[in-house]
Amino acid sequence: MRPAVRPPAVAGQFYPDDPRRLEAEVKGLLAAAVAPRGERPLGLVVPHAGYVFSGQVAADAYRQAMGHGYDLAVLLGTNHTAPFFRGVSVFIGSGLRTPLGVAQVDEPAAAALLAADHDCTSDPEPHEREHSIEVQVPFLQVAFPGLPLLPVIVGSDEAGLCERLGEALGRVLANRRALLVASSDLSHYPTYERAAAADRAVLAAIAGREPDALRRTLAEQEGAGGRGLQTCACGAAPVLALLAALRRLGATRGAVVSHASSGDSPFGQHARVVGYGAVLFSAGPPGTDLEALDDAPHATPPAARSRS
Repeated sequence: MRPAVRPPAVAGQFYPDDPRRLEAEVKGLLAAAVAPRGERPLGLVVPHAGYVFSGQVAADAYRQAMGHGYDLAVLLGTNHTAPFFRGVSVFIGSGLRTPLGVAQVDEPAAAALLAADHDCTSDPEPHEREHSIEVQVPFLQVAFPGLPLLPVIVGSDEAGLCERLGEALGRVLANRRALLVASSDLSHYPTYERAAAADRAVLAAIAGREPDALRRTLAEQEGAGGRGLQTCACGAAPVLALLAALRRLGATRGAVVSHASSGDSPFGQHARVVGYGAVLFSAGPPGTDLEALDDAPHATPPAARSRS
């Protein structure tokens, strides 16, 4: 049986396992983050590597939401650890433990989502060792103390599944002040220069909010034949589900906040990198803001090591 509280699986690997060090590191990353744009995010795309590699880009995303009121954070994670799982797994335990304590799960919201979408299950296996959601939790614990969570693993980028999940989230969250977070890294293991080009194209497509356009861009980049570009968004499924949900929740604007790769870390190598990006979605003036793609990458200071 699934424990009521999920224990941490990657503390000490992806992020510090000492609570004082972890809190200080997260606070430092948030303090150094890109200044808030002012618009209230409805959704974010956030990377999920070890904090040494992607922590600053993750902080850039969360900093945009600080100061705005939310009553729920929906965490859409990808599936790295359950190879045969192709559905949607909703975590139905009471909380997620990190070194900072237990983040409570909104159990009524989890039950409502399970009832709203027949693709959703409460299969515990995809959650047990998955890091794409776990690494987000300390940021939320520091930036939004006490905010309840709804953790969801999206195991397939099949169009119908992502659309149905987005529709169900739209219904379940209609009367909530929810922040939706899709957890995804970008290109996996091309050179630094190839990653920069591919990641810019994918981030522009994500900010454009059109799932079909994002699918085409991913196919184009992954089919270009470059070494290490077989995967250009390991969390494509969570991002596609996020876009489907936000369309129903009133998002009209997408903006790239920052980008970097593991090659920008003191521990990275330019010959083989993983890309990261932060994107926000709001109900602001309709359009797409890609200005941050012209900025220098936002590098991450030393910390724990795991780059994807």
